[in-house]
Amino acid sequence: MQTFPWLKSICAAVLLTAVSLQAASAAPAEDAQKFIRDGVDQALTILQETGPEDPARSSRFRGFVDDVIDTRSVALFTLGHYRKGADPALVNAFVQGFKAYATASYESQLGLYGGQTITVGDAIARSDTDVLVKGTINNKAGEAVADVAFRVLDTPRGMRLFDAQVEGIWLAVEQRNQFGSYLAQHNGDLQALIDFLADETARLRAKSPDVAVNG
Repeated sequence: MQTFPWLKSICAAVLLTAVSLQAASAAPAEDAQKFIRDGVDQALTILQETGPEDPARSSRFRGFVDDVIDTRSVALFTLGHYRKGADPALVNAFVQGFKAYATASYESQLGLYGGQTITVGDAIARSDTDVLVKGTINNKAGEAVADVAFRVLDTPRGMRLFDAQVEGIWLAVEQRNQFGSYLAQHNGDLQALIDFLADETARLRAKSPDVAVNG
């Protein structure tokens, strides 16, 4: 089975629960589909108009992340139960650190893009503010090679991407599991995770090898 790490640079980062899904009403479904189409087009335009060594690629992509991904909500989700009772100042520091880490991680994978495209398909509304948009990843020949799904939330700032599923794995859920494992090994020390993310962000900015969260 193929992997598509470059897709994280289009999605982002990482929540689909076992509930009965209802047919989408036209407005939220269509709005979410358009949001994903526009986001994919924006990301692909950045990749096609800039080269790997072009500093404009990173700056434009950072703006894309700010516009499209709800990084604060994703960050809080990845903390899981460790958020409960945590010092609010530490939580806010973690949110900022997570955003920097996630953006650096996405940027480090931009060079893996090889002309693939995404076709946006059906949408299923979980509520008026929560829509699942399905799609397919296509190779350069236009052939579908993998399924993908996007969870879109309607927030006070407008529609934002909350999570993406690639090859059956929800990215934010995977990140939460990794952070949970790290915190479990470090007695729930949130500052330790913040420091770890700062170190890994610096390594990614310096184009260090791929990073994995572990003990």
